[in-house]
Order: sequence, then C-alpha cells, then structure tokens
Amino acid sequence: LQVAYYPNSVLSIGVYMLQSVIDRLDSHVIHRVWIISDLQQRIPENAELCVRTAVDDFMDLGMKVNEVFYLGDSVEGTDIDYINQMTEMQIEQLGKIKVPKYYVVGNHDYEYFRYHQKNSGMTGIVIPFCERVKALDDWRVQPSIETFCFTEDFGPFVSYFFPDHGDSQSGRWHTTNGEVWGDKSAYIYSQEDFDRVRESIAACGKPVFTFSHYSFMGGNRESPLLSRFLPLPDNVRMHFYGHAQIGDAKWAGKDCFRKIASVDNQPIVQINCASLENFRGSAIRSVFFEIYDNGDVGVLFRNHTKHQWDDIYLQHANSAR
Repeated sequence: LQVAYYPNSVLSIGVYMLQSVIDRLDSHVIHRVWIISDLQQRIPENAELCVRTAVDDFMDLGMKVNEVFYLGDSVEGTDIDYINQMTEMQIEQLGKIKVPKYYVVGNHDYEYFRYHQKNSGMTGIVIPFCERVKALDDWRVQPSIETFCFTEDFGPFVSYFFPDHGDSQSGRWHTTNGEVWGDKSAYIYSQEDFDRVRESIAACGKPVFTFSHYSFMGGNRESPLLSRFLPLPDNVRMHFYGHAQIGDAKWAGKDCFRKIASVDNQPIVQINCASLENFRGSAIRSVFFEIYDNGDVGVLFRNHTKHQWDDIYLQHANSAR
C-alpha cells in the first residue's frame, strides 16, 4: 500500500484500509495527542461506562501519546456530591494514561457557579473539576479563572488554548457559549488584547494549533467571542473544538454529523472532537492528532463505541493557506 498525502481532503476508505494507513504512518509520527471532550451528563453509571469504554479502547490500541487534551464539559449539573463523584472517576480513569493532561474549560463547567450565584448569592467563581485537577502534577489548566488564553510550546509546534473565563473574585462577568454574561461592561479584555494574542501567534515562528471548547465562525455551534481573534495568522494550521456533539441534531442542526469545516473566509481547517458521551452524541468519540516527520498533519477519528476508525484527515505541510 502506497500512502499518499491529500491536502485538505478526507480519506473515506474501508475500516481495514484505514488501519493499514494508520499503521504505515505510525513510524513517521513525531508527536501525537489524544483529544477528548464533552462527557457532560447526569447519569453517573453511563458516564463511567463512556469513560471506561474510551480509555479501555485507547489502551487496547497501544498508541503512545505525548499528551491528552480535554476540551471542556467534563461534568454538568449543580449537585456538588455528583460533580465530585464524576471528577474523581475521570481522574482515576484518565490517570491510567501516564502523560500530561491539558484541560480547557467549557460552558457546562460553569453550571455549578451559575446556579449558586442565582440561588444562594455565590460571588467568587468556583469550577470544581478545574480546581481539583489543578492540584494534580499531571494536569494543566488556565493559570487563573480570568485567563482567556494560555500556551504551550511542544517543540515542533505551539498550542494556544482558549478557555471560558470569568471574574474569579466577584463573579460579575463570565463567558460561556461564545458570549460574555453578567456585567458586560466589567469584562476586562479589549479588542487590543485579542489583537496582541493574534500578533504573538504570528511572531512565534512555528506552526500553531489552537484548541477551545468552541469553534471559530464556520464550525459547528460557533463562538462569536472567538471571532475577535480573526483573521487568524497564516501559521495557524488547524483548530480543534468540542461543544457540538456529532449526531446531536437538536443543538447542532442539519450539520450535526459534520466533523471537518473551515474558518469563515480562511483556508484553516476546524476539527470537531465531540463527544466522549453517547447520550446526545451518536457514539463515544475522540480524535488523535499526529505530527509527522515531514511536517504533515494527521487527524484520526476514533469511534470507541464500535472500536473502529471512522475517518482520517491528512494535511500536507505546505497546504496552501
């Protein structure tokens, strides 16, 4: 089998052919990340089933990864005992994978705060899952609740993470679903702050990959707030997001099965990684993100429910942008 690189196209071939392509590419991988998102649900037994199914399938694959990126919505609901149960279960299961884990806060992570702010006068923002994993050596989260962007240099590329964020002390404002909630006038970031991030991306001198709970304009369930970073610099290769469970017609509409899109008016691909749950999504899913020794990029779409690869996307290092 000769492996060809198809810039900006999807390889839709049989399951066994997909595995053959992945096996051929394996010796060329210089960096690999497992990307998950959106476990959110209120049924602890099913939540544990979903995580165990994904982690067990991951372990069975025997694919070494450098990091795990978790793109938000690890929990939902307002009951702290339930949230703590969900949190500890995920720490235990993901702890089987002995690599650094990066967490990007999403909208359901704010449900506990939003409910208690409204009903019991809570002021400072509390995100229980985020606070718990922040204390662990192998987890990385935004340095503070206010942080709207954090970065990591992984050698062959730089990652920019865009989490939901808020006023940790007073709770006057916070962001979810691509909007600022509460006292919008108190929001601490101006367009100049977004512009500075864009300038830092352009100046970093390396390929950049961005990660958020949400898509840029053009993706599924897009974020108006993220549009303030647009247009993205030419060295941005790809964006990864969750939030839009694949197969969830209620929230994602007619494009609910779309996994690959582009940023509006830019030839930058966006990858939908959702979701780790099978309640709103049609299966337990995740994505493997690979960098190859010639600079090309691969995205492998894993269906953990069926224990199979659904799709592969390959992008040439010199794909026109």
